Amino acid sequence: MRRALLAAGAAALADVQQVLLPGPTPFPTASPPLAAVSAPPWATLTFKIHASSDQRIRAGVDAEGRVVSANALQRLHLVGTGDYLIVVSAPVLDVRAAPGSQSEPGQRHGQILWSGFSTKRRLLAANAALQPRPVRPFLPLRLQARRDGDRYELTVTNATTTAEIAFQGSAEAKNVAALLDRTRADALAHRRLRPVYVGISGLVSQRPGKARISAPFRVDGELRFPSAPTSASGGTLAGRTVRFAFVLGDEQPLTRRIVVNGGGEPRLRLETRPDAVVRGLTPPDGARTWREAVARRPLPPAALLERLIEQRMALVRADQYESFLSNPDQLGRNRTVYVYATAAGARERADASSGGSSGSGLLMALLAVGGSVLAAGAALVAWAHS
Repeated sequence: MRRALLAAGAAALADVQQVLLPGPTPFPTASPPLAAVSAPPWATLTFKIHASSDQRIRAGVDAEGRVVSANALQRLHLVGTGDYLIVVSAPVLDVRAAPGSQSEPGQRHGQILWSGFSTKRRLLAANAALQPRPVRPFLPLRLQARRDGDRYELTVTNATTTAEIAFQGSAEAKNVAALLDRTRADALAHRRLRPVYVGISGLVSQRPGKARISAPFRVDGELRFPSAPTSASGGTLAGRTVRFAFVLGDEQPLTRRIVVNGGGEPRLRLETRPDAVVRGLTPPDGARTWREAVARRPLPPAALLERLIEQRMALVRADQYESFLSNPDQLGRNRTVYVYATAAGARERADASSGGSSGSGLLMALLAVGGSVLAAGAALVAWAHS
């Protein structure tokens, strides 16, 4: 009898599989970090040097919201001692050292290059003009502007939505609740997700259809009009400024419209960055934790698992936009800010060869980006500038 019970217990344990949840590695999608335009040279990442990345990009948008120019400000902070060879994949037109840089960047087709020796700490800062056409599909927001007399309408849309395959299976509600609490704590602390497994009893199968995943983005902006709407007497009043702030995603609308009455072409400044998942990971019924919510009343394990997977996917998607260009140090810190601002006379430099040009009164979109492929080895400066 005892042997039979032990055998039954072993069989039950064998049916439980530990399945890896999304994060920190993104699923393969056509999304940031941008892929190499041309194949980088051979390189090896040295464990002696680590890199963190702060990124900012500028892009010009025409009066209808179409991206017509792009410029990236990238700062790589190296920590460690040793030789480095860094290849940053980007559709670069021209690159120069940015203020504070302790080295000069090189350039090849589709690449920003760095090579040299780091002693404990080193800052590599580059200001690069990018081709807007290859960058355009991967920006996190889409802008559309319309004017009808004094009525001005700006539409801002979260463009990070992608379809992902997700799995399903039989899981224990308490275990999934604990994983939801852990994921929520990481999200609120703005920590990158760590590898986590969930126990699934029996078969693991693919969910019907694909999950629609979007990275949450916080948007803060303002519109400055040179004059107010035309008055009833036909005169022009003083200008006005309209400020707005909202989150796109995280169980909130992915599109917002700002409708304003104002005279003249407005000057826009809009700053956006990936945000934490808050609403999607908030426990129900006012509970402080998911474990508390499950203890109060039964919650369907399948629904809990679905929420866990989809919210972790959203965090993975947000993490992708923290590094618009790749960081060679997979564990390195990444921060990217995307800023959209009006700039008169913006030109679509990358499309000039095909006859593309922009009209007057353009909106300028700024997008901060950075990333790289960091490697050890003695890199030749002549090679970097060849």
